[in-house]
Amino acid sequence: MGLFTIIGVQKGLNADIHPLICIGLGTITGCFGGIIRDILLNRIPLIFRKEIYATACIVGGSAFLLLTKFTHFSFTIIQVFTILLIVTIRTLAVKYHWQIPEVLWV
Repeated sequence: MGLFTIIGVQKGLNADIHPLICIGLGTITGCFGGIIRDILLNRIPLIFRKEIYATACIVGGSAFLLLTKFTHFSFTIIQVFTILLIVTIRTLAVKYHWQIPEVLWV
């Protein structure tokens, strides 16, 4: 999920698209594989439930944009860091049953 999110953001940046749209592209790219997996398994996709799934992609894509814009780290280090950030957020969300608050679902 992390790798595909960063690839989606990079493709948008390479096409000179607005950074907010690039985050959206990265989120869609990162989540679509999970949607296809769940549909093929005849389950409700995780992204349509209260689990933190797309949020991890949004946070990671935003971090990627901020780090590339405002730091002088190597591009590879930024990529690896943001991929690990997305994977870590998603792993912790599954392990500790983090969910999006009910207020956002009303």
